[in-house]
Amino acid sequence: MDLKSLKDIPASFALAKKSLLFGLIISTLVSLGSLTWAFFTTQSIRDTAYVITKDGQAALMQGVNVSEIDSYRKPEILNHVRMFHTAFWEIDEFNYKRNIDKALYLAGTSGKQLYKTLDANGHFAKISTENLKQKLIIDSIKVNDKVKPYQSIFYGKLRVLRTDQKTESINELRAKFVLHNVSRTDKNPHGLLIENYHLDLKPIESKK
Repeated sequence: MDLKSLKDIPASFALAKKSLLFGLIISTLVSLGSLTWAFFTTQSIRDTAYVITKDGQAALMQGVNVSEIDSYRKPEILNHVRMFHTAFWEIDEFNYKRNIDKALYLAGTSGKQLYKTLDANGHFAKISTENLKQKLIIDSIKVNDKVKPYQSIFYGKLRVLRTDQKTESINELRAKFVLHNVSRTDKNPHGLLIENYHLDLKPIESKK
């Protein structure tokens, strides 16, 4: 090794140091940029809520504080309750299987238990064999969205009539239940699940 090569060693070390320092600065800047992007993306997601449009669909709404999201939840809860009860109770001999399948995506184990109980009692068989049609009248829906799971009471009337319109009965329908937040799906657009469903169904009128 000659003298010139020895003189070049400090210069090589200096160049290596500069390269390492430059690489460290670039890595730090990239990391800080990634963290900044992740922070603002997370804030954007956190400040996102869904609201109900006039046609009952869930629409994306941004720029909402997390603490305010629950104040936009009540319209979804009300529409979810309407969807479930309309699908489950407003049925006839032709659509009851399809409608109840749709309703059961909106309720948990208590919804399935309600179906099994009514089926065991011959409720659906009677609708099919006697050509009956059920019509649901919604009187009111009470919701307490200040607690979780959300609490709700449904008040309505269930009209049962034959397709020839000759026989009709009217029942008072009252149901008490809670709603849990779950993931949204195509079949459960509001991301809610009805549980602890307690039904009170009383006949109030019958006519021919």
